[in-house]
Amino acid sequence: MKFSVVALVLGLTSHATAQTAKFCPSEAGKVCYSVNVPSDTASSGTGDIFFQIQGPSSHQWVGLGQGGQMAGSNIFMVYPDSSGNNVTLSPRLGRGNFQPQSNTGARVTLLDGSGISNGVMTANVRCSNCDSWTGGSMDLKSSSSSWIWAVKDGAALNTNDQSANLQIHSAQGAFKFDLTKASGGNSVNPIQDASATSTAAGGTAPTAAVSGAESGPDANSNTDASSAGSEDGGERAKGRRIVIAHGVIMGLAFVIFFPLGALTIRLLSAPGTVWVHAGAQVFAYSMAIAGMGLGIWIAVKTQQLNNPHPIIGIIGISLLLFQPILGLIHHNLYVRTSRRTFWATAHVWLGRALIALGIINGGLGLDLADNTKGGTIAYGILAGIVAVLYVAVVVVVGRRKGSGGVGTGVGRGQGEKGTNEGSPVGSQEGWNSGGAGVRPRGVV
Repeated sequence: MKFSVVALVLGLTSHATAQTAKFCPSEAGKVCYSVNVPSDTASSGTGDIFFQIQGPSSHQWVGLGQGGQMAGSNIFMVYPDSSGNNVTLSPRLGRGNFQPQSNTGARVTLLDGSGISNGVMTANVRCSNCDSWTGGSMDLKSSSSSWIWAVKDGAALNTNDQSANLQIHSAQGAFKFDLTKASGGNSVNPIQDASATSTAAGGTAPTAAVSGAESGPDANSNTDASSAGSEDGGERAKGRRIVIAHGVIMGLAFVIFFPLGALTIRLLSAPGTVWVHAGAQVFAYSMAIAGMGLGIWIAVKTQQLNNPHPIIGIIGISLLLFQPILGLIHHNLYVRTSRRTFWATAHVWLGRALIALGIINGGLGLDLADNTKGGTIAYGILAGIVAVLYVAVVVVVGRRKGSGGVGTGVGRGQGEKGTNEGSPVGSQEGWNSGGAGVRPRGVV
């Protein structure tokens, strides 16, 4: 992505007077957005456009987006850089009710006049591909183009990271620009010195800053912006709750219940343990199915079905369907032969592989959801502890079995049934009634 500060060439003049449309939402507190469409772009419908994002440096960030809603929008976030004297421009793509993701395909240039002065952040921007982007497009000749805005109050980020984790907005809304009244000129930085000639529907322009303000029922009105903002805020909160529910359900299933169900077969020796194992895994699988349903909803809403996280999740949950089938095949064969089968090995190692895959995919999901660093670390620590405990139990129990120190029914007389803790699937199977003095084969 092209990203630089361009100095104005002294003495350069435009061949036509540039006009700008300007919008200042009353809810945002001295935040204003301006846009200009140069004559050549207005004529062809494609090319450079210029816009300005301006607001108090007391805001953590200020954002402007092309589009009528978060999903599919082309968003530009502005926040203080590491020096505190300049601004960082962060192009992003809207993903519905979730934090926008970094857009490395944006062709934007931060122009002269950008920075922080007297407590005001200013970003003068030239965008060379704002007529279309991944997930959307805009008619640069439109008299009613849709835009969204948002701000976040709070401590300054002071970072140069264009992919910085951003907290949810404090205020936001939607409005429309009449781009036909914002066209003209071919300056390299038309907004810096231009005066606004129209006010967007849904907001008010500061006194003496606008000439020729648009008249009509929507001009100088906050009704549209307020209602749109309230609806979008509620939807985003709903989306966030669904993301949290998805993460919690999947985390419990793959980090807690699947490993715990697998260990029951290693640690318990009571009759019927195999069915306790089966019941625990069916419960965990039911949780995973519910979590996958929520995940698919999120992926569809945010247009992320082609992301590795949902792809891995869908494949993994689908493969889990074979686990009870493999387990039942082994169980039926074991009852007749009291011997290890191929199906047992397949059941054990497919289960282990899918648990590991689910835990790793959980980490990918946390990254995709822009989870906090602390939350990601906590997840990693918990998953690591569970993995160590699981391996320790498998190794220790396996060694005890190998030395003959564990397992009931070993060396018992003919016709007396015992338990086999060394079952390849981790299931306890009874001895065949005719297996006098024969210890069933098993693996760890």
